[in-house]
Amino acid sequence: MDIYCKVTQYGLVPLYNTDLELKKHLKIGNVVKCKVSNPRNYEHHKKFFALVRLTFDNLPLPLVEKWHIHNEQDMLCRFKRDLGYFTNTLNEYGEHEIEYLSISFAAMEQHEFERFYNQCIDLVLNKYIKGIDKDDLITEIEAVSYTHLRAHETGRNLVCRLLLEKKKNKK
Repeated sequence: MDIYCKVTQYGLVPLYNTDLELKKHLKIGNVVKCKVSNPRNYEHHKKFFALVRLTFDNLPLPLVEKWHIHNEQDMLCRFKRDLGYFTNTLNEYGEHEIEYLSISFAAMEQHEFERFYNQCIDLVLNKYIKGIDKDDLITEIEAVSYTHLRAHETGRNLVCRLLLEKKKNKK
């Protein structure tokens, strides 16, 4: 059984009523084994997929063609590839096969996901879409939902708008 708890000065306290009900099934004096982990932050997860979408929508055409990026899933695989987040094995024919590692909630704790997310931000700024300020990119990520861009802005003009704003602010 999994019980979500909050760390307080008095110890671990069940986070939700359902967790409290599960805790009531534990008998006082019994020894239980606990595995402590930090659950993933769903809002952070959504921000990551907003980053994937923004990057896909604004990836320069030469990179799209060179890397064969056709959709957001291809973009996610590119992030994983460039960060070494895959295994490379030889199949029975001696051919290399790449298997991308999972970034699912079950596969990573929050601190691991944060590190992966920050490395992806660095890739966007330094390799994929150069010339964008980190603060501007983070602002855009927060403004974008996983399912759609802001209603008044398409993805293709994002980079142009950010670069124009950057030039205007330098004057």
